[in-house]
Amino acid sequence: MKKNKKVEANVVRSGMYYYSDGTISSEIISGKCISGVVGWVNDSGQHGLVLGLRETELRWLSDYLIVGAHVKNGKENTRLILETAQKQNKKAEAAEWCAAYAFDGVRVGEAFLPSREELVEIFKNFGAIQEALEKINQPRLKKEEWHWSSSERNNYDAWYVRPSDGNMYGINDKNYSYCVRCVLAF
Repeated sequence: MKKNKKVEANVVRSGMYYYSDGTISSEIISGKCISGVVGWVNDSGQHGLVLGLRETELRWLSDYLIVGAHVKNGKENTRLILETAQKQNKKAEAAEWCAAYAFDGVRVGEAFLPSREELVEIFKNFGAIQEALEKINQPRLKKEEWHWSSSERNNYDAWYVRPSDGNMYGINDKNYSYCVRCVLAF
């Protein structure tokens, strides 16, 4: 269920805080639970992506699985990955972790594994994200570590993106472990 956005500023920008009640603010609001940091906002300022505060390192999947996750929407890709894995009784660790993500006021099913395009857009705001995470004493993005996206490249490989420069690379086995950071949409 989508929360109503309660903006405490005139304009939503990358690096602002997203709270568990849907509030978005550039300030740390005492008594409220920060769920993530705004990583990207569309031109209208009405919709965007929030990067979760927690990160892990996982395989895209540990079983051979062809999904066909090629859309630019991470939420749809994640749904497709989970549905395909369940039908074939396989593991899809990165997508499963994001779908089960229940930290910092985020409810199970709200978070998803972002698409490669979404990660590139988020990582364009690397500096603002790092600064916001540092202010709240949360682990910053691992600058040179590759992060899995929900986008498949082919039957064996999936795309991953580096935060420091937004470079994408898709020639790597889905069975390798890389960083995973979930995303929320508003």
